[in-house]
Amino acid sequence: MSNYYRKSQEDIKHMVSKRPYHASIPEELKPYHYYISDSGHCIMCVLECHLEEAQKTSMDNYELPVPVKYVLEKGRRMIDGYVIVDAPYDSTFGLDVGDEYNEY
Repeated sequence: MSNYYRKSQEDIKHMVSKRPYHASIPEELKPYHYYISDSGHCIMCVLECHLEEAQKTSMDNYELPVPVKYVLEKGRRMIDGYVIVDAPYDSTFGLDVGDEYNEY
């Protein structure tokens, strides 16, 4: 696997690309920015609600794409090289942020 992708993207790398974002992204987030074909511009993040379990097992297994707009608006923190965000998550449907955050 190329360094182009994050380990968490191994199963979806056919859906992942690097595309320029239309606005400024903080330098610390640029390495985590990807364009996911079904999600648009995203930052690869671990959710706060998964953090404790992720730290016990593998952060990569809990990393998922969160819309850039959501991360920039709601804030984030960095832990051990991972972006951590507080976002709603449904165990059946996954990340549960409004469509207004998606940018294609």
